[in-house]
Amino acid sequence: MLGHEFSTRRPPFSKAFQILSKADITFANLENPLGTKGHPREKMFTFRSKPSLVKIVANSGIDVVSIANNHMLDYGEEALLETMQILSKTETPFVGAGRNLAEAERPVVLERKGIRVAFLGLAATLPLGAAASPDRSGLAPVHVTTSYEVDPTLTQEQPGNPPKIRTQVDLRDEERICRNIRSAREVADHVVVGIHWGVAFTKDRAEYQQPLGRKMIEAGASIVVGHHSHVRQGLERYTHGIILYSLGDFVFHDRVDMDGESGMIATAKLSKKGIRRITLWPITVEVKTGLPILGKMKEALQLLGEMRQLSVHGDFELEGNSVNVNL
Repeated sequence: MLGHEFSTRRPPFSKAFQILSKADITFANLENPLGTKGHPREKMFTFRSKPSLVKIVANSGIDVVSIANNHMLDYGEEALLETMQILSKTETPFVGAGRNLAEAERPVVLERKGIRVAFLGLAATLPLGAAASPDRSGLAPVHVTTSYEVDPTLTQEQPGNPPKIRTQVDLRDEERICRNIRSAREVADHVVVGIHWGVAFTKDRAEYQQPLGRKMIEAGASIVVGHHSHVRQGLERYTHGIILYSLGDFVFHDRVDMDGESGMIATAKLSKKGIRRITLWPITVEVKTGLPILGKMKEALQLLGEMRQLSVHGDFELEGNSVNVNL
């Protein structure tokens, strides 16, 4: 947890936070509830931060947060509602959760330099009871079905061979999500969707991610930005948009066995006609503090190699200590 004494100007972390504060709009995933209310649920990990953390969020230059993730209900509905109240009191816009499904799906629209950008938040990582409904608070949900495909011939020849894991988004959710993106696009020049999805601690995507990402771009999203895996994954250029499958972590404290794990900041330059530029900035999360250190040439070269290896329809080039995505 960030302490009261923490300052975003503190080296060696200040350079990473400067990228956030210099942007016209900064969008981030807030991975845990804020407050003192509620009780921990029966989960593997339960997170909660003090209400004062919201001041650090604001001081970091973050303009809007997604609260659609698998930890937002770690302390139950009471903690979720307290988080929403704290964010509202400090005028920190949020997306992805609400007192009912309609509120959870409601976009936040911000305007900078004559360009309107709509933000939406979604979660495919849904602990039992976390999904919002018309009369229940919770997260803007993406329900995914999982099945296991067994090759009988291979299993006969090699008993114990693991089955193939198949995942598919519920079609009703897919239609609802695309409808919401189309509606948001009617009032904004760009739609940015933050989505908590995939499998933690792996660079491999789950089967449902690419089809859903592409559907959201087809519906009118300019950028789909993923989180949850805690590691960097590749990106995909698709028609007019970009799917960033996972940025990895920026600030994360539960990293005992993850020395030097990496994340990235993605910056986008937008015009009314489309995306003009995407730049990726390498981040190393320090284990002791959980705070971000902006990478230098060595880390940028590593990021370049990862993106070339993991991405679909991506063309990259090194520029100083960052990586440009050629559009």
